[in-house]
Amino acid sequence: MTDRPLSPVRARTVVFKLFGSVGVVRDGRLLAIQGGRQRTLLATLLINSGKVVTKEQFFEELWEGRPLPKANNALQALITRLRKLLRSTFGEEFARERLITLPTGYVLHADTEEIDAKLFEHLVALAHNELATDPLRARDLLTEALDLWDGPVLEGVAGGPLCHSSVLHYEESRLSAIEDKFHSCIVAGIQGGVISELKKMAMLYPWRERLAEMLMIALYRSGRQADALREYNLVRRRLVDELGMEPSAMLQDRMQAILNHDPSLDLLPDLGAQRQAAG
Repeated sequence: MTDRPLSPVRARTVVFKLFGSVGVVRDGRLLAIQGGRQRTLLATLLINSGKVVTKEQFFEELWEGRPLPKANNALQALITRLRKLLRSTFGEEFARERLITLPTGYVLHADTEEIDAKLFEHLVALAHNELATDPLRARDLLTEALDLWDGPVLEGVAGGPLCHSSVLHYEESRLSAIEDKFHSCIVAGIQGGVISELKKMAMLYPWRERLAEMLMIALYRSGRQADALREYNLVRRRLVDELGMEPSAMLQDRMQAILNHDPSLDLLPDLGAQRQAAG
């Protein structure tokens, strides 16, 4: 195993890690899991924390559902190795209470704050609840959530459909959280400090119109109407040239509002409306 220090926010509570290298955390340091299938086994249990993972699901994730001689024995050996790791790292009681063997499969119990991916989702949900009344608090919660990421989700894990769908889910959740953080800054009236970051993200993800919309509004609120309209024209040209389509009605409405100095631009719609429009 290789030890690596973790950021202060993660070191407080996290025991299991899905962002970056899959592994367990002891005393604020990552203990990476050796072996691709061992990492996939742990990842599958963590994704379904608190729920039974059947043997058939493990076979699909570990061996792509292919018939394997003595597959049950191979799975039991992986479980035994994981239980031994938990025992040596956290003690006999921890291993006995957390990793449970059932007739139909296995279950790993962990609190929300003990898994970085689950903690990330919890912090994002808290931020959504704070946005309307305290956008700066929402920004701080989103910053804390995004600080949990130190690499691609499920790095070093091949896995099957369950792992693959989780990668897509968390990557999308991360991008949405980044957008929400920009949104909270604009709602708080500190849009000038995020324009540069917004431009970078809009270049990295040119098809996410919500980023373009927030960049336009941030520029407009900073007294840069011409730059805001220029950004719209860049997005429109890219969409027309590369996809053969016009910007969405939402983005066109924002452009017209900027042209007309619409007072509605002084107050953004709430986060829920923004997310629904973006989706």
